[in-house]
Amino acid sequence: MKAPELTYNMCFAVPIVQTQYPKAKQLNPQLEKLFIERAGEGDKYRNPHMTGGKEGLFESDFNVFSWPDKPVQELRRFILSALVKVVADLNQFKQPELDRLEIFTHTWFHVTYNGGYTRAHNHPMASWSIVYCIDPGETSPEHPDSGILRFEDIRHLGQMYLDPANMHMVAPYGFGSINYKLEAGQLYLFPSYLVHEVAPYFGSRPRITLSSNTWFKMDES
Repeated sequence: MKAPELTYNMCFAVPIVQTQYPKAKQLNPQLEKLFIERAGEGDKYRNPHMTGGKEGLFESDFNVFSWPDKPVQELRRFILSALVKVVADLNQFKQPELDRLEIFTHTWFHVTYNGGYTRAHNHPMASWSIVYCIDPGETSPEHPDSGILRFEDIRHLGQMYLDPANMHMVAPYGFGSINYKLEAGQLYLFPSYLVHEVAPYFGSRPRITLSSNTWFKMDES
């Protein structure tokens, strides 16, 4: 019997959006210098309420986007413009809706040292989260997963039973985590409900990233 024609519907899709800052070679060294200096000042800029599951790193407070420093404000403009485009594209907002959007952010930086990591977590009080790579640090042939950004599969029942008919499905239908080896200047935007982690980093040069949680309100006036 001839096989029937089939329609494959991609359901329950999760957007992980990637872009690149075109002037990263000029901007990132300025950000790196600033963040290393501020990390060196210890508690002045440290997050006093850092949650568990993070080792071998400096985490700043959540006010980075309020700093007046020009490199920070340049990066802020780029990140928010990318974020607004993502929100507009995925919600099919037109300019009137965008004009009424209010954006709120918590933004911080990480300086991760040799052996440092962040365990799996998500951000339940935000809608979109962001990671920008300033310096990915060094590569390690002995540790190919060093410092990767890993997203866990949200389909927790997907692997309850595996056999030859479902364990080798092509992307995006297969199961398992999604891993990204960050490069300088890369920006990732993703839904805040996604569980993610940073694998242990191995390198003599620090790994430096900036992260942000964002949430929105629509002005109804």
